[in-house]
Amino acid sequence: MAVCELCGAEGVSTNRGIVSNVTLDVCSKCTDSMGIELHKSPFEQNPVKVRKTSTRTIHENNEHELSNDFHIRLRNARENMGWSQKELANRMNVRINSIQKAESGTRPTDDLINKLEKVLDVNLREESDAGRDSMVSRTSSRGMTIADALDEFLQQGD
Repeated sequence: MAVCELCGAEGVSTNRGIVSNVTLDVCSKCTDSMGIELHKSPFEQNPVKVRKTSTRTIHENNEHELSNDFHIRLRNARENMGWSQKELANRMNVRINSIQKAESGTRPTDDLINKLEKVLDVNLREESDAGRDSMVSRTSSRGMTIADALDEFLQQGD
């Protein structure tokens, strides 16, 4: 999970979006409400209904999202099988650091999530809650975001 560079929402999924010719990590709420164009890689030849970010692929209209405790579920499932991280990596034909990062809470790619769920017979996803909103106030301890600066700039013109 990441932080939206526009609204400052923490622990949300983000995508690379283009705002005033600058590429930022933005949450889906900002993308939808502000009509932000998503960053498209010049290396993609066949446009598919998939948004790509630097380390993960997010499918459109996804009804399930990675659980906040996926790393705990992953570690428990591996330990229940009696496997070490190295043994799991060998069985999946992936590098051990991919398993280590995932178990430490770093979000793995969708491909790795699918492999882990299949090999360990565990569900690392949960139903997404479209009604879940984050309350963001200017009095919080978070720093000023680009959206805050834009609001101040626009209010100066009034």
